[in-house]
Amino acid sequence: MSRLSIYETNWIDVVFENRNREYGAYSLRQENTKTSLFALFIGVLLLTSAISVPVVYNYLNPDHRIPSLVPDLPPVVVVDITPYELPETKAEEAIVPEIKNPIIENSNTQLINPEIVHAAVATPENIATNTELKSNTSDNPTGAASTGLGPTPSTGTNITSTVGITEKTIVPTSALDKMPEFPGGIKKFYTYVGNNFEKPEIDSENAIRVSVSFVIEKDGSMTDIKVLKDPGYGLGTEAIRVLKSLRIKWAPGIIDNEPVRTAYNLPITIQPN
Repeated sequence: MSRLSIYETNWIDVVFENRNREYGAYSLRQENTKTSLFALFIGVLLLTSAISVPVVYNYLNPDHRIPSLVPDLPPVVVVDITPYELPETKAEEAIVPEIKNPIIENSNTQLINPEIVHAAVATPENIATNTELKSNTSDNPTGAASTGLGPTPSTGTNITSTVGITEKTIVPTSALDKMPEFPGGIKKFYTYVGNNFEKPEIDSENAIRVSVSFVIEKDGSMTDIKVLKDPGYGLGTEAIRVLKSLRIKWAPGIIDNEPVRTAYNLPITIQPN
């Protein structure tokens, strides 16, 4: 039993011993080798036919070949290309310009008390008095008295006498016999303006000047307050506010012992901290 091989048909007799061999299974086992070889042959034949039929057909009918789906491409031409070498470029160092003036960072500086600078009053030499002007007028019948000057050559200063002065005439300080005076002195006037001047915050390191003008009336009150030079920052408006708030009256300017309306200029210099 142990010597039997499954590749031989003897084992079939052993398996079907004392069994019904007419049933069909025994016959199938007996013809298994023949059937397998026949099936293998048929399979090889069909595969060979499937491959050879198109080849034979194309050989016998060259005009009816199946067209190729791959397009005909032009032949590849090999060209030798010399590689292009880029010239070496050295990175140039950026030239940084020298800063001549150092940058100073601006900062808001608080203004200190403004410094009031008194306007310089021109004092021409050899100015004739009003008495002399009157005597010159009597000696000049040709009408030179209307200008307030005699035949003596003019010094270039506008001298005004009481002749021709009306209620609305505004006289410059250079033509006065007596300058206007503030009660307590001019320094007290400067102190009042400096103490009441509200100091704005501005970006500046230099002194700032605002110039104002006003008229001292015959009764000593201040009118016609104007800003002649306004640097901005609201300084002109503040100067007008301070002068208008002053309630103390001046002693008016005098010509021939008569009070006159006097034009007065006031420069205010503001020094930052």
